[in-house]
Amino acid sequence: MTEIKIKPTGQQEAETIVYYDSCRVNSSKTERAGSFSIILPFKKDDDISKYTIGTDVQINQDGHKFRGYVTNPPKKSNYLVKSVTLEGFDYTAKTQKIIVSESYSNIPVSTVVNSLFAKYVPWVTRNKIQGNTRNLTIRFADTYLWDAMEQICNLTGYDWCIDENLDLNFSKTANSINENVLTVDKYKRGTTTFTHSAEKLVNKLWVKGSKKLSLPYTQNITVSGTIPISLHYTPRVADDETITVTIGGIQKTLGIQNITQAGTKDFLVNSNEKLLVPDLCVSGSGTIVYRYEYPIKILLEDKVSQGQYGLYEDILDVETDNKFLAKETGANYLEKYSKPVINGSLEPFNGIYRVGELVKIEIPSLNINDYLLIKDVTYESINKIAMVNRKITLESTQMDIASILKNMNKRIAKIETALFGTSGDTLVEKYNVYYDAINVPKLEEKMNYNLHNYLVGGANMMVGNFVI
Repeated sequence: MTEIKIKPTGQQEAETIVYYDSCRVNSSKTERAGSFSIILPFKKDDDISKYTIGTDVQINQDGHKFRGYVTNPPKKSNYLVKSVTLEGFDYTAKTQKIIVSESYSNIPVSTVVNSLFAKYVPWVTRNKIQGNTRNLTIRFADTYLWDAMEQICNLTGYDWCIDENLDLNFSKTANSINENVLTVDKYKRGTTTFTHSAEKLVNKLWVKGSKKLSLPYTQNITVSGTIPISLHYTPRVADDETITVTIGGIQKTLGIQNITQAGTKDFLVNSNEKLLVPDLCVSGSGTIVYRYEYPIKILLEDKVSQGQYGLYEDILDVETDNKFLAKETGANYLEKYSKPVINGSLEPFNGIYRVGELVKIEIPSLNINDYLLIKDVTYESINKIAMVNRKITLESTQMDIASILKNMNKRIAKIETALFGTSGDTLVEKYNVYYDAINVPKLEEKMNYNLHNYLVGGANMMVGNFVI
């Protein structure tokens, strides 16, 4: 049985739709926001004008509930039997048009999420925010709330949505198990398709973040007349800092080449050319202290996966200059893709299914007897036949596959180009591998990652250790 209620914008009471041609609802883990499409018989011109953008739509298909709003104006069909089509998304999609500007320092994740929705989405209740003791230091500068939540989920391995009761759901991925067990007599014959995929398999992951400002770096210099002095790095400074040049224990004045008038400062700096140019001071020895930018690069490995399937490398770009957040994001990604994935779909006869749930699949002929993750759910009602069709798309990252065939040439080229082909400065990097396993929160116990120590320095020299 299908029940449809529509409340046009500005109207107090919702109308119950008795006559409709078809009603389709789709929910997707990949797309995050669910969508709907309803085809109604066309009776009069008012049917076109009254269902404006923002019209509230509630759908109940055999107990599967959906709530959304019209995003596309009604479309009129000009066939012999005239009809009107309503299309839209669930209320999760509204966060794509809400901009947030907030910063949090060492705040629990659940508190961050609660704060964002309390301030920017007050029409949503917050009864299903799962507690999380992990703290976040994060900043959102004129960021869409959707993107902010996606960033938080990437860091924590959580999922989120606004459900049919306009309640925010924020919880660990695959936190609930569907009550149905799908055996061979519980779904339509001929609708089952399952494939083994290693498209995203990775067990050696390079995590690349944005550039981070180094600690103050001291470079020894010797002044020989007006000969420019090469700097090891492009000089940078933090807020409220200046580059400091000291010769013979005395701090010297500093200007900018091609901007500061010649003959007025001891030295002129040219950041673009990485040069310190003597002006009034033409002799002596001392130091220059400045900062420089270095790229965040973290290497995570799953040795168990490498032993089972061989070596699979990939790169993950993350938009953060915080190396700890970059590491957590990479660890969550590696947890998901360090094993081959089984993708499949089937059409159950009955049941209520939700994206993100685990459902037990028992198909002996395909050697499948496991819990699979529901990625997509589609419910379709056809009024004339008074029944609801269901289709669920599934994914598993837990199955062992004996042999994986993969063309690595494209990936290897991508890795080499991304790591070494576009770098502006020549950076000497060595890796001292610490074979002590580190425990990444909320990951499987058997999954170990090697911690790498990056030695960063100028050409032919080593200047310090940065532990990632």
